[in-house]
Amino acid sequence: MKPKFAIGDIVAVEGYKDRIFYVDERRKVEASDKHCVSKYVEYDLTDAINGEWIEADEEDMRLVCREEASEDFLWNYDMTNYPEPTSTAFRYTEINYVREEAVGMAKEPKETPKTARAESAQEVAKRKRETDGLLDEYNDYMRLYESFGDAEYKTKADGVLAKMRREAGE
Repeated sequence: MKPKFAIGDIVAVEGYKDRIFYVDERRKVEASDKHCVSKYVEYDLTDAINGEWIEADEEDMRLVCREEASEDFLWNYDMTNYPEPTSTAFRYTEINYVREEAVGMAKEPKETPKTARAESAQEVAKRKRETDGLLDEYNDYMRLYESFGDAEYKTKADGVLAKMRREAGE
């Protein structure tokens, strides 16, 4: 029995419309009773946006993207109308609030904060867009320089290249 999904893959789960989850863990289960033995794979999943934790069976899951492409996928993912959690399941983003409330230090906020993974993905997406813009600008100036031979285009291209190097060195 080979699992369909790897750790780190992003999947959709039946019953959780328009939501995406990271595969955190998988278990090969062999259950038996007096009539039969059944083998299946069970997964622990974390909502990629709000951190809700759920369990799901393999047949209820659909691959959205593999782990290698998950960062790129989240960079371009539109989170504006992302659904709220549908169950009362425990969410990792609530860990600190639960502990503080238990000792009477603070109340749970009205909105669940974004997970660190989602914030990181947004920051990476922003940097990627900025880099892509600079590369486009550099390529445009170099094409103009090659077409017309005007040294001003080469100077501007060199300036863009210097800016990319400064930002890469940060």
